Amino acid sequence: MDKQNRQALAYLLIGVSAAGRALLAVPENTQLQELSLTVLAVVGYFLVSRRGVAPLLCGIAQLVLELVLCGSQSGGVWVWLMPALRAVDLWLLLLTAVLMLRQAGQTTKAMPVAAAVPLAVYTVTHFFPGAMAAASISFVIFSVMLLWYAVLMLRAYNAVRIRH
Repeated sequence: MDKQNRQALAYLLIGVSAAGRALLAVPENTQLQELSLTVLAVVGYFLVSRRGVAPLLCGIAQLVLELVLCGSQSGGVWVWLMPALRAVDLWLLLLTAVLMLRQAGQTTKAMPVAAAVPLAVYTVTHFFPGAMAAASISFVIFSVMLLWYAVLMLRAYNAVRIRH
C-alpha cells in the first residue's frame, strides 16, 4: 500500500476496528477493548476528515462515552444512566457506519437497516433484568452486522488501494 494513500489506510483502520468490535460480542465487561478499538477508528475518521467531519465527530463522541463507561460509577442514578449511555454509544457506532459507507461509496442500505433492528431490541431489553437473554441475543446479532460493515469497509479499502 502506498504510504501516502490516507483514504485506503483510513478504510483499513475502520474495517479492522469494526471487525474487532464485532468479535467482542459481549455487551458488558469489554469497555477497555471497545475504547482501544474506537481510538483506532477515530484515527481512521481523522485521516478522511477532509471528506467530511461528521464521522470524526461521532467517533469523538463515542470515545467520550466509552471513557465514562470505563469509569467505576455505580449505584444511584448510574443504574439507569450507564445502560442509556451504552445504548447511545452503540447508536453512534451505527450512525458512523452509515456515514462511512456513504463516504466510501458503498451503496448498501441493507446493512444499516439489518443492524438497526437488533440494536433497537437491545436498546429496549437491556434495561430490564428479566430480558437479559433477549438483550444478549440481539447484541450478538448486532455484532454480526458489524462484521458485515467491516467487510464493506475492507472492500472500500481494496477499491481505493487498487485505484491508486
